[in-house]
Amino acid sequence: MDNYTKEVSILYVEDEKDVRECYARALQNVSQNIFTASNGEEGLELYKKNKPDIVISDMNGLEMTKTIKEIDENANVIFTTTNRESAYLLEAIKLHVEGYLLKPVEKKLLLKIVKKLSRTIILEKENKEQRDILQHIIDSENNITLITDTNDISFASKSFFSFFGASTIEEFKHKFPILIDIFSNSDDLINKDNIIKSMKNNIDFYEFINNIDESSRVVTLKNKDNEEKSLYINISKINNTNYLINFTDITKLTQEKEATELKVYKDSLTGINNREKFEEVLYYELKQSKRYNRSLSLAILDIDKFKDFNDKYGHLIGDEVLIMLSESIQSHTRESDLFARWGGEEFVLLFSNTNLQNAMKLAENFRQIIENLKHKSAGSVTVSFGLTEYKKGDTMKSMFKRADDALYEAKNSGRNCIRSIT
Repeated sequence: MDNYTKEVSILYVEDEKDVRECYARALQNVSQNIFTASNGEEGLELYKKNKPDIVISDMNGLEMTKTIKEIDENANVIFTTTNRESAYLLEAIKLHVEGYLLKPVEKKLLLKIVKKLSRTIILEKENKEQRDILQHIIDSENNITLITDTNDISFASKSFFSFFGASTIEEFKHKFPILIDIFSNSDDLINKDNIIKSMKNNIDFYEFINNIDESSRVVTLKNKDNEEKSLYINISKINNTNYLINFTDITKLTQEKEATELKVYKDSLTGINNREKFEEVLYYELKQSKRYNRSLSLAILDIDKFKDFNDKYGHLIGDEVLIMLSESIQSHTRESDLFARWGGEEFVLLFSNTNLQNAMKLAENFRQIIENLKHKSAGSVTVSFGLTEYKKGDTMKSMFKRADDALYEAKNSGRNCIRSIT
C-alpha cells in the first residue's frame, strides 16, 4: 500500500450500486479509510462527519460539491463524468475540482490520480513551506521536465535536452523558436492547432491543458531521431508567470494497450469488434439510456443462406465474404455507433442515441450497400436484419430476444429485408 495514500481518507459517491462496490474495493487497496455513499445527500452527511481528504463523485454529486466547497474551498474533489454531461461539466469546472475522469473509469487511472493527489495532501500536512519544492521533485523524477512561462524556458532537465537533441536552451530555441512548435498536429486533443485556437480565444496554455480530462492528456512529440513518441503531459503552477511541465514517455504503454485491446476486443478473422467488446459497450449504453432516457437501437444481421454458400464455394471463400462484408459495413458506420461480429455469419449493430425510425433508415442503407457488394468468385450476398429499440426496463437479454425474433421474421419474409419489434 502506498505510504501516502494509506494515510488519506476517501469519500466515494456513486449511484450505481455495482459500480460503487467495484471501485470501492479497488480504492481499499490503496487507502485504509474509505467511505461510500449512493447520493449527494448521504455523501454530504459523511463529509461533515468524517472530513475526508479526497471526494470522488459522479455528476449527481454536483450540489453536494458546491456545499463542500462552501465549507472548505480547498477540498479535493474528483468528478467522474460521461462525455455527454458537458453542461454539468462546465459547472464542475467553475468549482475548481482536482480532475475529471470519463466513464467508464479506468481503475488504474483512478488509482494513479488518487495516489498523486495523496502525495500533495500529505506533503501539505507535513511541511507546507516545502510543499511546492517537494512536489516538483516527485513529479519530475525520470521525466522530461522544463520550467517556462510558455514563451521562454528558464530551466530544462537533461532528459529534455536529450529528447530534442540540444545541449542548451539557446540551441533548443534555434530548433524551436516558439515552444508550441514541439507539438505535432496529431489526432490527440493536445496538438499544435488546438493550442493555437485556444490562445486566440484567450485561453492560456495552463488552462487549456487542465480543461482536458486527465485520461486524454497525451501528446505526440518527435524526438531527435524524428521518431514519434506518445507522452503524458502534466503542468503545474510555480507562481503567477512560471509553470512546471512534465512529459512522461508512455509510448510502450500505449503500444501494449493497443496490442492488448486488439487481442481482447477484435475479431481475429475480420478485424472488427468482437462479441466481448459489443457486450461491454451495450451494457454501458443501456445504463446511459436508463439514466438519461436516451434512445438506443439494436440490429442483428445474418447472412442469408450462408451454410449453402459455404457448402458450394468452400470455407475459404466464405471467410473472404465475411471480411468483405465487415470492411464495407465498418467503413460506413458512424463514429457514435458500434459494429461487431457476434459469431459465425451473424453481426450486430448498436445505434447510439437513435430511435427505431432513424435506425430503420440506417439499416436500410446498410442492406443496400451489402446487396450491391460483389465477390470476385461468389458474386452477390444478401443479409437479413432484425431491429429493436430500447424500452424502459430492458436488459441486454430482453433487447437481444426482440431483435432475434425480428430477425426470424425477416428470414420468414423472404430474406434480404428488415423487420423490427418494439
